Amino acid sequence: MRVVLGGTFDVLHDGHEALLGAAFALRPRRVVIGLTTDRFARKTRPKVHRYATREGNLRQFLARHGWRNVRIEPIEDAYGPADDLEDLDALVVSAERAPVAASLNEARKAKGLRPLEVHVVPMVLAQDGLPIASRRIRDGVIDRHGVRRTPVLVRVGSDNPVKGRAVRRVFGQLGLRAQVRLAKVARDVPDQPFGREAAQGAVRRANAALGRGDFGVGIEAGLVWDPIAEDYFDVQYCAVVDRSGRTTYGHGPGFVYPPDVIRRVKAGATVGQAMAELTGVRDIGRKHGAIGHLTDRQLNRDRLTEAAVLMAMVPRIRRDLYPTPLGP
Repeated sequence: MRVVLGGTFDVLHDGHEALLGAAFALRPRRVVIGLTTDRFARKTRPKVHRYATREGNLRQFLARHGWRNVRIEPIEDAYGPADDLEDLDALVVSAERAPVAASLNEARKAKGLRPLEVHVVPMVLAQDGLPIASRRIRDGVIDRHGVRRTPVLVRVGSDNPVKGRAVRRVFGQLGLRAQVRLAKVARDVPDQPFGREAAQGAVRRANAALGRGDFGVGIEAGLVWDPIAEDYFDVQYCAVVDRSGRTTYGHGPGFVYPPDVIRRVKAGATVGQAMAELTGVRDIGRKHGAIGHLTDRQLNRDRLTEAAVLMAMVPRIRRDLYPTPLGP
């Protein structure tokens, strides 16, 4: 088997090791590596080592791993030699480059060449759950193995300090140093969400808050009808989106309100307004929350919100059990 792959290979890291390892795991007779020229590389990145430096580092990297029978050649476009050479069998690409592999095979077919067998390698994620990339290493954000060197920037789609505290605590518990900032975003769900509106609101808040942050977090509570209990449950949803575009979801415990609160909500009030009338506490949602009053302070709004945020982080905590995202 003859295998081809390509890249800039600027600052070599664990992601490159996974990509090259996948190529050599195919036990090929030869591996052709397309290495971007300086001119081509600088079209998409402001800084890059010179071609000669990158080639030398790559050859040393290959030698350290005992990977032989390699041909390195410069490439000036996304396809490199893969759309011209007839004596190729397989193409190895990272998940973020999978669309390029598909279009490359179309180009080969248009030239009368047989399509290549495509092997997609999952992205190797850093400690923060985002892909390891040379640019991030150059910027001092992570090291070559993905260990985070700077705090993650987490933007929460709300001006409610309860949500900010909950996010800060959860990220801290997970061992991620975080700068948590509140970002007031447009509310594009009803003042009192019902059913799927709460989950949709959480996603919209997260996406609106992300900006230049590493993570955007959206939290939205709503009333969800339970046909078994034949009652409305208050459920707090959380969505966490990262810079790669991946979104994870979760929600906290559900509880029912007193009938008088539901009656007032059906008449047009929000839960917050109904609870304020019932308890005499203004802005109860920014304090101990309705749950604090209803549980006699056994559980407060902070801890209820933390539960929702933590549930949304589950796929990021146990990455070994959840599919690795295919890329941006």
